[in-house]
Amino acid sequence: MAFPVTAYIVFVDPGRPGIGPSAPRFETLDDAEKFANDLRACTNLTVSEPIPEIATEQIKIPDFIK
Repeated sequence: MAFPVTAYIVFVDPGRPGIGPSAPRFETLDDAEKFANDLRACTNLTVSEPIPEIATEQIKIPDFIK
């Protein structure tokens, strides 16, 4: 069974001490690519290509929790 892509993550590193990296998540690859390209065009931050987040296991949530 193939697990689905649940989101696309773009890692952003400001490259300055004391400020940690961030990793916003996007529902579609197009949104993630647009964000990454726009950020690269407007800043000097280190920005990754979108990376797919893939589920690795299925968990059934009991009905009484829903």
